[in-house]
Amino acid sequence: MARKWRNNAVTIPSKSSQSTKKDPSAPATQTIIKSWGKIDRSRGVQAICKRITNDESDQDLNKQIVIARQNGEINIVYPSQQELKSVYEFREDSMLNAAAQEKASTEKKSIIDKRSSKFVGLFANESTLVTCTDFGVLRYYSLASSTEEKTSSNTTITLSSDLCCLRVHPKQNHIIAFGGKERDLTAWDINEYKAGKSPINERSNSYNKKYQKKKEEAPGVLWRAKNLPNDFLDMRVPVWITDLQFMDNDDVSRIVVGTYYHQIRLYDIKTARRPVLNVEIGEHPIVSICVGRNPYEIFASDTACNVYSMDVRAGSLLGQFKGFTGSVRDLAIHAKSESLVTVGLDRFLRVHEIKGTRNLLHKVYLKQRLSCLLVDDNVDEYDKVNDEKQESDQDEDVWQRMAEIKEPKTKKRKIRQNDDID
Repeated sequence: MARKWRNNAVTIPSKSSQSTKKDPSAPATQTIIKSWGKIDRSRGVQAICKRITNDESDQDLNKQIVIARQNGEINIVYPSQQELKSVYEFREDSMLNAAAQEKASTEKKSIIDKRSSKFVGLFANESTLVTCTDFGVLRYYSLASSTEEKTSSNTTITLSSDLCCLRVHPKQNHIIAFGGKERDLTAWDINEYKAGKSPINERSNSYNKKYQKKKEEAPGVLWRAKNLPNDFLDMRVPVWITDLQFMDNDDVSRIVVGTYYHQIRLYDIKTARRPVLNVEIGEHPIVSICVGRNPYEIFASDTACNVYSMDVRAGSLLGQFKGFTGSVRDLAIHAKSESLVTVGLDRFLRVHEIKGTRNLLHKVYLKQRLSCLLVDDNVDEYDKVNDEKQESDQDEDVWQRMAEIKEPKTKKRKIRQNDDID
């Protein structure tokens, strides 16, 4: 089951929209079974993620959704409730850093628009909430019940600015990776940061004693990527990372990134600082990346309605998905099915088949430009037999409620035989 997020309204597809007999291009009759909030541009959703807790009293309360909004609000809500009530509420007040304020003052701008800052990273587990803005403000919020634990474990780290993406490893939550405009891929260890250590400095001191001492890294830096060699004109290769993903949930060494210059790069932090794979795909900037069920297959979307399937072992393009009329902003894989879910600027949510011909299975119009989505992996596919029966019953009810239209009787003019013809 896929949940779609439009500005600040949340929608869930109904069972009737999951039928395979319906034409994907035809509009669905009842596609929204639950919606929260009102559409507000200032409270648009910029990032969402799920939070799983161990509440034994009620299994429905174990699933929570974390929402990061455009105005700096961060809400943690229960999707099972009828009303969207926040369990926790946070607010990112430092939407502007000192550098941006100084730049605005030099340009004689009295009012600074907060929309220039946005969330580029969001993660939550049972005890911690992680947020990051494009100005490099990384925050760790404690979700503990006692106030002492909350204040003691809250941490704020200032990273480099102009970030475009930050990811937290799904299992080893103390490992993070981020990158952005002229900010090459960097991996941090938060535990080492709290201890005031840097693994890079320790390795350089042990192996490079006889060489000139290199510049020391900040505490917590686990690994930092190195740019590609200069091109054939001996010019520096620009860096602009737009999205990244960890390839394996059990290993932190393999990271795949997409760039603004339509490149897919695969890094192995145990092997080298430069990418082990660098392939150009398409002609437009990469927007989003998703790792498939196969750890060697990835899916990538760009700014020109293209969604690609790629094998990172050989760097070859496996195929391309069709049917998009706008840029795809986010995509996800359902863990228990062979389907790819996408949302984009054309206001449609689409479900494609991954294997075979990559056909379009479902298509739902959601009225608003969509920025992100969240897929519930714990929900199996709906029963297709019940769905078809429900759809047929709904169609019969519609036909029965329709009023019968009777054609009005028209009087025919009689032509007399004795009429003179002029």
